[in-house]
Amino acid sequence: MSLFEDIKDLSDGKPQSPSWWRSQLFFGLQGRGQDGPLVGSAITFQYDAEFGEKMQKWDKYPMVYVLGESTNHFWGSNVHYLQPATRRVGFSPQAPPQTFHKYLRSNVLSPFYNVPESEWDDIGLVPSEQFVITVNGRNIPIPTKIIF
Repeated sequence: MSLFEDIKDLSDGKPQSPSWWRSQLFFGLQGRGQDGPLVGSAITFQYDAEFGEKMQKWDKYPMVYVLGESTNHFWGSNVHYLQPATRRVGFSPQAPPQTFHKYLRSNVLSPFYNVPESEWDDIGLVPSEQFVITVNGRNIPIPTKIIF
């Protein structure tokens, strides 16, 4: 059984908030953490975009297939920029271009949670994303139903 299926079972078929799903995901991935992003791995974490006002929207809780890294940055495919049913294709170096993003290490606000390859088929179905728009220094949440 996958982590997504375990979390879905915990919901007992009742609607849950995105923060509930996210906390269950992070709890389920505890102990699978890693010190930093590793090329070819998938991670999820909490993030605060330094240049949020310059972006159309950004994700506070990215789930990223890591494509590269440097001392101050890492970059990869954030699968949350894909429809939930198609997120599996984002866990690849050939991910669609709209998923590619660069992250400042200094703006990561949580531990890195490793997403094992064995979970990639359906982990994207966990609604853990939180898209926001930044206006005058204030982060305004965008409901996922508006994104998709």
